[in-house]
Amino acid sequence: MSLDRRWWLLLGTICAGALALRVGYVFLLRHPAEITGDPYQYHHGANLLVAGKGFIDAYHYQVLGEIRQTALHAPLYTVALAIPSLLGLRTPLGHQLWSCLIGTGTVGLVGLVGRRMAGPRVGLVAAFLVAVYPNAWLLDGLLGVETLTLFTCALALLAAYRLWQLRTRRAAAELGIACGLAALTRGEALLYLPFMLVPLGLALRQLDLRHRLRLGFVAGLAMVATLTPWVVFNLVRFHHPILVARFDVAMAPANCDDAYYGPGLGYWSAACFPELPAASGDESDEALVYREATSEYIRTHLDRLPATVLARIGRTFGFFRPAQQLELDIYVEGRDPSVARAGLAVYYLLVVAAVPGAVLLRRRRAPISPLLAVLGAATLAVAVTYGQTRYRASAELALVLLAAVALESLLRRALPPPGDREAGTSRPFPSVHTQPGAVAPGGAAFGPGPAEGGGTGPITVVGLGSGPPGAGPAS
Repeated sequence: MSLDRRWWLLLGTICAGALALRVGYVFLLRHPAEITGDPYQYHHGANLLVAGKGFIDAYHYQVLGEIRQTALHAPLYTVALAIPSLLGLRTPLGHQLWSCLIGTGTVGLVGLVGRRMAGPRVGLVAAFLVAVYPNAWLLDGLLGVETLTLFTCALALLAAYRLWQLRTRRAAAELGIACGLAALTRGEALLYLPFMLVPLGLALRQLDLRHRLRLGFVAGLAMVATLTPWVVFNLVRFHHPILVARFDVAMAPANCDDAYYGPGLGYWSAACFPELPAASGDESDEALVYREATSEYIRTHLDRLPATVLARIGRTFGFFRPAQQLELDIYVEGRDPSVARAGLAVYYLLVVAAVPGAVLLRRRRAPISPLLAVLGAATLAVAVTYGQTRYRASAELALVLLAAVALESLLRRALPPPGDREAGTSRPFPSVHTQPGAVAPGGAAFGPGPAEGGGTGPITVVGLGSGPPGAGPAS
């Protein structure tokens, strides 16, 4: 069996184990499911969408009997759950199992990202880590958008590393589409494209400026095209513009005394909502009222804003009142206590391992900027809303990939590939092989580069993994 075929078999085995773990978790700890909060909107909203009601507020329809257009959330997770609903699986369990499939898809994508980023073994290690990481698989049973957030984030990362290697217009368009899909899942992913493109563009010094600008234009155009149908739909159904989703609902309960002072510093408070002025009209009218009230509170409490923002970030990333935040995750977010505690412990291990992983990745001339883009977008989103563990889901994906680089390096020393053992030494990273249609990681291209029309010729590539010629990163 060839090394490439063996790699795909191992990735498939990891994905099968990931699916079994997720389904087992759902049946053992999350069934029957209690659907409240945001999961209520996603679950019932998907069923209402299939019933022909459109994107409406599920609570207003189910409880109050009113049809109220909504852009409370970005639409893609609702659309994703509408697929099993269309097939007749309209129960919470049906949607949970579908989410398990999405989570398993994330495992496969992470394997491909790791392979393209730093070689086949890193890909397998990264896939295994995200397959068993409690903070990843518990999401599928909660029916929260973070399940799809991880999937679309991995898709964007894969597209970013493809663009870094291939440097073609098609790769740029793929990145734009992937970032657009991520933004249709979580609003802060609108930052992915600029945060990824600018550093990559600066790193691709071998390309002339016109070519780099052309790639950036193609990526931006593809992202705009992906977002346009939803944006136009919102513009024609609300009194005031709502582009992708409403941030005001997350900001309003995070800007009041309970969230700026005392034990709730950096979190949100339900007590903030009664203080908000009543709003009439559609969601866009409500959004204006919320934004005005939030802006007014911030203006009158600017002295507390720096401490509050730091507390929000600290809460999200586990460095400010982690024990309290863990209890909030359990009793407010509905996470299972044992799983939540295990997830926090493993998260700290990932943070520790990510630091040497980042150093190794830079030494190997692979760009770290796509991973930093994901971390930066999550951090900025938290800074303007409130601290919450699930808001770091995409950032955890970046940590998994960095930790995989460090762990693979340890495995390489302890268990070197057969060729290295025969040579009596560990093969220096990276290895050189030939792969049509690719460009050297880090910009070290040998031979003809991408043609002006977007095509590529045969190029000798620095492959980021062990293995014979022809076994380089591929997706």
